[in-house]
Amino acid sequence: MRRWFLYIALCLFSLSQLSAQEVNASLSKKDIRIGEQTTIELVVEFSAAEKAIMMPALKDTISKFIEVIEVSPIDTAFDEEDITKKIFKQSITITSWDSGYHAIPPFEIKVGKDMLKTEALLLSVGGVQLNPQADIKDIKNIMEVPFSLWDWILKHKLWIGLSILLIVAVIIAIYFYKKFKNKPAEEKQVFVPKEAADVVALKKLESLKQAKLWQNGKVKDFYVELSFIVREYISNRYQFHALEHTTDEIMGLANRNTNFPEELKKKLHQTLLLADMAKFARQEPLADENETALKNAFYFVKETAIKEEDKEENNQDTKEEKKQ
Repeated sequence: MRRWFLYIALCLFSLSQLSAQEVNASLSKKDIRIGEQTTIELVVEFSAAEKAIMMPALKDTISKFIEVIEVSPIDTAFDEEDITKKIFKQSITITSWDSGYHAIPPFEIKVGKDMLKTEALLLSVGGVQLNPQADIKDIKNIMEVPFSLWDWILKHKLWIGLSILLIVAVIIAIYFYKKFKNKPAEEKQVFVPKEAADVVALKKLESLKQAKLWQNGKVKDFYVELSFIVREYISNRYQFHALEHTTDEIMGLANRNTNFPEELKKKLHQTLLLADMAKFARQEPLADENETALKNAFYFVKETAIKEEDKEENNQDTKEEKKQ
């Protein structure tokens, strides 16, 4: 007897579950004209506990004569009278371009393990009604759209952009061309003292000798002045900025000059080296070294001074260059 009660309860539960699952499809308009649109409303009611729901996968067409225009998102809601039920709604906008009666096949919707189907629908598509008594109307003339500058710019934006870039490039090129064309050539600075370089140097060396700086304990001042006179002479004599170069750089120039005897290079290097030691290393040379440095400076200036014959040759070369 108990088994019968369990069987009946199980049947009632199954029937309640089946009744909880319902699908329906309806047309908002069953009769349309060619090209008009209508909507298929899909409604699925099922148990809220059910999670596996699969709506139909729709393509561009439902059948040979029915075209799908738009498929809306699924609208989900609970039944207001029974919250244990959930409702899915979806709208499918369709149209047809062939007159006649066109069948819409059932939609298959899977709810859990069950496959449910809607009822088939019938769509009536009517043709355009023409009045045979009306006059035949000609095709309308082509409508002329007024000229729009903005539309023209958008249409030719690539060529306009390239043209602007080209114009800017030409302007920049002309600017730099004129700038560098009219720029005067930089003239080389030539050290031309009012007197000959050797004359100026010998006068200053003689004044330094008469000042007797190192004899009065001003050894560093003596070498600062001596180094300046020798470097200034090299600058005026050889057009070389010796005042801005180190002793090694000056000796490098002297070593490249084949006209410099080794003895002359040796005396010059000795003088400059003693001056550097006194100025920077704070070493105080001996008295005889001070005397020798001054004598070497006199000797260097006299031996490298421009001779009279060299001056005449230079003047002749200058006159010939002017004639040419």
